[in-house]
Amino acid sequence: MKQIIMYLMALTTIVIIGSGCKKQSNTNTDDTNVPGLPPATQVGANTFGCLVNGVPWVPQGNDGTPNLSIDYDPNFNNGTFEIYAKNFLSTHDATSLRISIIDSLNFVIAPRTILVTKNSLSVLQYGKLNQYIITSRNSDSTINSAGYVTVLLHNKQKKIIAGTFEGYLSKTGIDTIIITKGRFDFKF
Repeated sequence: MKQIIMYLMALTTIVIIGSGCKKQSNTNTDDTNVPGLPPATQVGANTFGCLVNGVPWVPQGNDGTPNLSIDYDPNFNNGTFEIYAKNFLSTHDATSLRISIIDSLNFVIAPRTILVTKNSLSVLQYGKLNQYIITSRNSDSTINSAGYVTVLLHNKQKKIIAGTFEGYLSKTGIDTIIITKGRFDFKF
């Protein structure tokens, strides 16, 4: 009788534990969740990433300098903000990506989208280290660019800035760089 009671207790425990488990769904309806990129958060997580020509691009590797830096200055040009990131896996494959708002960030009330053009207050730059740099804010007629930087959160009290970005850069003689699903979330 004791063995039957122990068997029933074990079976009851398995049923109770099993009923509390939920099978995870393989479908993901959150379009901001992109494999290989950090989540698009707004908590000061110090994350940055995007797709470059459809391939996940995040800061990584090391060449003796940080692979991710943020510069936030509320006093210069009515507020400036810049992110500089490097993906340094080898000298042959090393790339850099920079996005910035070069003026008037203090007057940006989130959410706010700033277009990337040759004359805008937002800059998008991509480069293959030691080979070329393509920047949106350039008078070079062989460079074409378009895109945006959206500041989703600019909390001066908590010192958090977060947002998204997309765009493209092209230059005669260099493959077009298409940047999509970009996201950043920083403490400043």
